[in-house]
Amino acid sequence: MCGSPERVRLFEKDGYPIARCVRCGLIQMDVELAREELEAIYDERYFTEEELLQDYLAQREVRMQSGARAADVLARMVPKGRLLEVGSAAGFFLQPASRHYEVTGVEISPFASEYARTTFGVRVLTGDITEVGLEGEQFDAVAMWNTIEHLSDPLAALRQVATLSRPGTLLALSTGDVRGPLARRGLRDWNLMDPPYHVFFFSPRTIDLLLAKAGFRLRRIVYDGVVATRGRLASPFGRALGTLLGVGNVMTVYALRSDSPSPTSGPRRLVARYRPLARVASGTRSE
Repeated sequence: MCGSPERVRLFEKDGYPIARCVRCGLIQMDVELAREELEAIYDERYFTEEELLQDYLAQREVRMQSGARAADVLARMVPKGRLLEVGSAAGFFLQPASRHYEVTGVEISPFASEYARTTFGVRVLTGDITEVGLEGEQFDAVAMWNTIEHLSDPLAALRQVATLSRPGTLLALSTGDVRGPLARRGLRDWNLMDPPYHVFFFSPRTIDLLLAKAGFRLRRIVYDGVVATRGRLASPFGRALGTLLGVGNVMTVYALRSDSPSPTSGPRRLVARYRPLARVASGTRSE
């Protein structure tokens, strides 16, 4: 991401080497998979078998309820307009989001994108965001739920998203936090350390750097509050406390499209991390 070729090997997980960039600290799978290999691992089995994604399709109702909550949160900041979801899978977020927005999805899996089109009648393009042919279109909000860690080139993807956004467009994404309590207990055994499905592993610092280089300004990070898988901190009270304290396994990141990418590739202070997000009127800047 920062352009440095210098990486330190940390360990192997499931036969894949994991390394940390010496310059920016980004942790990643230290082997490059061909595009064909990436597409092959997101076939029908990925979405229907228990050991891969806990039978994603069988959890349709629960996942759609979660999607509806996420859509309602976005609608409080961007009440209407056009919404793009990158990594839209089977459409469990796009369908409830269509109550608020004119929606478009992009999904690399032919199986999942066809499922969304057939089941929900939503517009989903099959392929990589850098290649699907959305040139000239503009969106008022962009969502990337649990997607950025799967991408072979997240910077190229976000730069493409930036070309589809106007200044002030809201970007919401979620991904695991390698600085979170569960990851710090043992990164190799962290439940989100899952190569080859997860390629990159971000912290608040590295996600901020990525966003800045792509042309977005980080405004808020919210955590899921999951700080343990067992014991008191795994209870509903523990989760609520973790959310209140701003710690957790997964971070939801809100950012706004800037006028231009940041020229810096070095460390940045997260001065905007806890600033509130104002309501964004469709097609206008929020500040």
